[in-house]
Amino acid sequence: MNQLDRFESRLDALTTEILVPLRVSKTVQSKAISELYALADELADALKDEELIPRRLAGKLWFVFTQMLAEADHTRMPDDILMSAWGYQDRLRRIFRSSRSASPPVPGVPRY
Repeated sequence: MNQLDRFESRLDALTTEILVPLRVSKTVQSKAISELYALADELADALKDEELIPRRLAGKLWFVFTQMLAEADHTRMPDDILMSAWGYQDRLRRIFRSSRSASPPVPGVPRY
């Protein structure tokens, strides 16, 4: 198992740990969110010299973020969910920084 496979495996476990309680009871699992932030930071460091990120991994990283936003739309008190999502978004920006591509950005098209 290579390093990216280990990251992906950890991400899969955290995705379940975060999204199931979020979907069922709209509660944020602070410990799991902290672990997600740490994983994203580690991944950003590991990928800093890589030009491409595997599509499957990129999709899983963004899935957590988009699901957090979707769940925030379905609750009366979304503040905790949104704070967690925006904290994660900052880490995603570091992973998917614009310096990965030599071409100019296309508006509305993610780089991965």
